[in-house]
Amino acid sequence: NYRGELDFMHQALRQVERRNLRVEDGWVYFVHGWSQVVGQVLHIDITPDVFQQLEEAAASTR
Repeated sequence: NYRGELDFMHQALRQVERRNLRVEDGWVYFVHGWSQVVGQVLHIDITPDVFQQLEEAAASTR
């Protein structure tokens, strides 16, 4: 649920205290998975520096 209104995340956040939950937004996991596929397809090493640049670029469109 990384697109749109993030309904599942907002639902979970409302239940954090009552159900003793830890809620992760998942954005970094999405960017990581996406970058790994792009790296394999384009034969590019995704170094920590490159990942940081991709994460910053992706955050600007979030």
